[in-house]
Amino acid sequence: MFSLPGSRRTRKATLLALCAAVFALFVPVALHASSITYNLTLTPSAGSPFGGTGTITLNSAVPATGQVDYTQANGGLLDVTFNIDGQNFSLAGATGTTLVRFLNGQLNDITFAETIGTTPERFTLDSTAGYAFYYNDGQAASYGTFSVAGIAGTSPSPVPEPSSLLLFATGLLGAAGLLYFRMARETVSAKSC
Repeated sequence: MFSLPGSRRTRKATLLALCAAVFALFVPVALHASSITYNLTLTPSAGSPFGGTGTITLNSAVPATGQVDYTQANGGLLDVTFNIDGQNFSLAGATGTTLVRFLNGQLNDITFAETIGTTPERFTLDSTAGYAFYYNDGQAASYGTFSVAGIAGTSPSPVPEPSSLLLFATGLLGAAGLLYFRMARETVSAKSC
């Protein structure tokens, strides 16, 4: 049978402290476990000089079936960043409505635009089924395609779903409560004898 060292009062206090510690560890993890970052690769077409990298951060992993649109408005799109030719583009500086679409677990479309500099055509990145990067004050452009790693509902580093962690934590808390009340009954029985 399971027993803790010390008096019954000490054992109860230890058990409650242990439950509180487990609850304090699991609840924050459960609340924040769902966001996920996918890595982007911008691959230039033949004759285009500039490719790059980027990331998309979503509020949850992409489902394997169906069409899902992630935007700031629906709370699904947390961040988008691109780095190309030493220029950094981010969701914070995006112009227009940014959209990331997945179809049957595959990246289908990114609609994103940002202008950097004093003129509207200095540095711009547009992505819709491919990307166009304008440079030299809009006098030249580099084109290509983009792809994302870690798709079809899986994360690059697997993270338990929040509901699973919450279920585990509440089950542990329930088991601790049952043990506590059992010990309390045993204490009352021992005192009455």
